[in-house]
Amino acid sequence: MPRWTRTATLAGLILAGVSVLDPLGSTRPPLSPPKPTSSPTAPREYTLLFLGDIMLSRGVGAKIKSESDWAYPFHEIASTLRTADLVYANLECPISDQGRDLHHLYSFRADPRAMAGLKEASVRVVSQANNHTYDWGPAALLDSLERLRAAGIRVTGAGQNDLEAHFPTIVDLDGVRLAFLAYVDVPPPEATAGVERPGVAWLEPARVLADIRFARPLADVLVVCPHWGVEYAPKPTREQVKLAHAMIDAGADLVVGSHPHVPEPLEAYHGRWIAYSLGNFVFDQHNSATHRGLMLKVTARARHVTAATLVPIAINRSLQATLAPPEPPKPARRVLAAQKIRATRAK
Repeated sequence: MPRWTRTATLAGLILAGVSVLDPLGSTRPPLSPPKPTSSPTAPREYTLLFLGDIMLSRGVGAKIKSESDWAYPFHEIASTLRTADLVYANLECPISDQGRDLHHLYSFRADPRAMAGLKEASVRVVSQANNHTYDWGPAALLDSLERLRAAGIRVTGAGQNDLEAHFPTIVDLDGVRLAFLAYVDVPPPEATAGVERPGVAWLEPARVLADIRFARPLADVLVVCPHWGVEYAPKPTREQVKLAHAMIDAGADLVVGSHPHVPEPLEAYHGRWIAYSLGNFVFDQHNSATHRGLMLKVTARARHVTAATLVPIAINRSLQATLAPPEPPKPARRVLAAQKIRATRAK
């Protein structure tokens, strides 16, 4: 069956979900209309938390094993995460004991027992569209997808073929449908999924915008999660900004990026939000700039995103994610200039 035919068939099944799941629906007597009330119930408010890069291999994996506690990196922040209706994260490694090391510059693969950490963190959706998902080849990727789904964690941006990698992951929150799409444009390109090859969804602008237009009628809130940009850069490139705006114009409600390992700005654009990079959430890099990150707290009401705010986090010396105290305000330029003059005179 051609790929476009399979896609149209799957879309039709989703759009006709009520009829498929309830074939007797047409034979049931019509329900009585609800009685009007003088004080209608206000729409429920939902809280979504988006986390940055989570990597449970290398130094983090060694720390977990030394503590004999597979949920150790998340203990300090788990109670905060439990307050959300949905938690999303970029999972920067496969969780598997399968495959072979392809010896990339850095190769990550987390012990399957580290799944307990994602559960401790209340994570419900992860992106595997990143440059480390394929570090141990297709066998580890497929095993990771299977283990995540078995644990009740939905995956976006990767799959057993191109269609699955690009197809929106839809989560229902009491009738509010959230759709997730995820992409990567960081090498290796051989990790890209094919018609009959497992892999990740590659970030090709024309294809991404087409995917967004396809997913838009399937969801109330549409989230696009690109793995992109320049490592350790404090702001996005012009190309990223242009593409992020195009994603919003095509129908995305949120764009939540990853890869730079440091936070980048949050932008409001046409009533929607773009978080270009949230930085790290659990990682073991030496650069001190990578030890502080952000959570994106999103409020949705009446099937619309109504607010997005940034919550600072820090990675402590034990490689645990924690809520970060606000950074002290920087002295005004005039104060700094006066201090510099006094220091010069003192020489």
